[in-house]
Amino acid sequence: MIGPTNGSVLGIHVTVTDYESLVPRILQLAATTEVTTVAAANTHLIASARESTQFTEALTSFDIIVPDGMPLVWALQLNGHSITDRVYGPYLMRETIKKSPPDVKHFFFGGTTECLQHLRISAIQLNPHINICGAVSPPFQRWSQEEESRLIDDINTSDAQCIWVALGGVRQENWIAANRHRFKKGVFLAVGDAFVLLAGLRAFAPGWMQRRGLTWLYRLYQEPRRMFKRYVTYNTRFVAAFLAERWRMTWGK
Repeated sequence: MIGPTNGSVLGIHVTVTDYESLVPRILQLAATTEVTTVAAANTHLIASARESTQFTEALTSFDIIVPDGMPLVWALQLNGHSITDRVYGPYLMRETIKKSPPDVKHFFFGGTTECLQHLRISAIQLNPHINICGAVSPPFQRWSQEEESRLIDDINTSDAQCIWVALGGVRQENWIAANRHRFKKGVFLAVGDAFVLLAGLRAFAPGWMQRRGLTWLYRLYQEPRRMFKRYVTYNTRFVAAFLAERWRMTWGK
């Protein structure tokens, strides 16, 4: 078990933790009347934060940012932190659901209607006593103020304590940060692809690829047209920025 401490990856504070430590913490926070926000950060999010002041402010407003990708783990290791594995959003959701007591209410926000139907089945298989108090597939297009207010009311009136948000990287973090003040309570967890993976609608990367930081390559194999530009752009920018930072730290003194 790793006790939670904060490291820094390209100026973003990342929590050095593991599932064994973080899952009980999430469930403990869910039992409070406060709003807590959790982001599973990968190279895409970190690189995006370097390009946008607005997104930097959104991401750094999160209470807990965990290293979703192995490149962030390696960056933390190079910066002197004792961490051996990432905290992958889909696995964090899976482990939290498995260990969740019946009195903790879960809300799924994002994905398609089909995805949510399969996700509900998978969640019950993981934990037959899981308390799912709501599941909403929001409109894909930009929401009107009235639509957004209804969506927020759906979450608030459900009395949810763990709100899992899957709207896609950057968008989901921006949405949580912008609307945090409108929620009454709950742990809001931005988990990206967790819904479609846990629902069984897309395969996880093989374990050996995950351990070697090659999940992105497997995703590229699954959806080459959709993912090529994103990975080439943001992975390259992350690596270049990190190497430049290491150079300054080593030789720029």
